[in-house]
Amino acid sequence: MIEQLKRFLEDLKAFRKDIKAEKVNRIGKKGLMNRSEQLGSRWFSELSSRLNQELGVSQEILEKYSDGCGHLIALSSPNNLKKKYIEVLDILIKPFRNELLLPAQKGPSGTASLALLHNILGILPNSQEDEYLKEAISCAQRGFFRASVVMGWCATIDRIHRRIEDIGLAKFNVTSVQMANQKKGRFKRFNNPQNLNFLSDLREVFDTVVLWVVEGMGMIDSNQHTRLKSCFDLRCQCAHPGQAPVTEYNLMSFFSDINEIVFQNPMFKI
Repeated sequence: MIEQLKRFLEDLKAFRKDIKAEKVNRIGKKGLMNRSEQLGSRWFSELSSRLNQELGVSQEILEKYSDGCGHLIALSSPNNLKKKYIEVLDILIKPFRNELLLPAQKGPSGTASLALLHNILGILPNSQEDEYLKEAISCAQRGFFRASVVMGWCATIDRIHRRIEDIGLAKFNVTSVQMANQKKGRFKRFNNPQNLNFLSDLREVFDTVVLWVVEGMGMIDSNQHTRLKSCFDLRCQCAHPGQAPVTEYNLMSFFSDINEIVFQNPMFKI
């Protein structure tokens, strides 16, 4: 990554040098215009997402460079002002070393925790399989931790719902009735028998009730239930105003638990 950034900076400087060497006020050479488009495109295809995912570069800084590289692409049409090229290139080049290269050399935001978070996100199921999970990962990678937790829980409970539908709502109903009839033991306080006919009915059942019945069905044990309940509690804290902080450490625990207990659990395989 560091070498890619160095090459990109060198190519930006070389391009600026060649632009300054032009004796005209407007740039019309096809070769220069092609280089402008290629440099702008390289930022988006090779660098921007990796800087965010692997190094945790702030969204504000990334947006500044994305704007500049977007201008380079726009300038690749004929007869744009030489002065404009130089202005855009100066904006990209001057702070590049301090804002991008030095942070890359130091590591992911100076913390091992954020690097570990990105490793966890990297082993989650293909985000294309689930729009909720795709949004959750995207939010986490951009530093929107509360939104990431909310969408991560949506992905989790959606997977649980779809697996219950595969098994059959009848089994869910029967299990809930059996649990409600128990007078002692683990489920003695459970009092939510269900009579569901469609997935839309299941969507209306409170998530904590679903977790109890899923345990009753033998899909998770009591410890896994407790951990998922903690994930749900974090989701509620993130979805409502409050002073409790949500850090990368909270997010690591959250995503690790939903991945191991639900997404990688054969019991919930779709």
